[in-house]
Amino acid sequence: MKLSSVLLGAALSALSFTAAMAQSDDAALIKKATSALPAALRDGATVVRYDAKGMPQVVRQGTNRIFCIDNSNAEGFNVNCRGDAMRASADFQALERAQGKDVKTLTADMDAAYASGKLKRPPVGTMTYQRSGKTEAESRSMWRMMVPNQTGEDLAISTKRVNASSPWIMYSGQAGAHIMMPQSASMDDMPPPPRPAPGGM
Repeated sequence: MKLSSVLLGAALSALSFTAAMAQSDDAALIKKATSALPAALRDGATVVRYDAKGMPQVVRQGTNRIFCIDNSNAEGFNVNCRGDAMRASADFQALERAQGKDVKTLTADMDAAYASGKLKRPPVGTMTYQRSGKTEAESRSMWRMMVPNQTGEDLAISTKRVNASSPWIMYSGQAGAHIMMPQSASMDDMPPPPRPAPGGM
């Protein structure tokens, strides 16, 4: 009887330890994945990871309609966050990658899914936030605003990168057009944007 009690106690302790480690791993993933966001948006973001089959697992359900993913691998640090309008396309890409498809094939499959209506383009103004680099310490932040079919001329913005801090548009005039916005300030201490003055632009 005593031996059974000892074994049961050991098993419960092992389960508690395993649960604590899982919580610690989840907390680390949440902190890492949401680091792409300005600090004011992190607490409300959903964090998702994908298993070996490309199936999504929600690590933390958020409230602000932003989801974050850790795409880091042996080649470098890479985390990104996007508006929920892009969640279906992220799930689609994860399934394609799990099947071993290369970038060219994945891109063609994405284009076909958009053309058929299986996937929907995000609305104008949808944001993505990314931090990437060889290591986390060397990573830099880039924001993107989706502006489908808009041109540089329409938006009065350069179609080429002119320096390290100015925005520019990629894929000008195409369905995948987006404004690239490099960020040099730390995301950790960036305050929320100021409220516009009444009647102001």
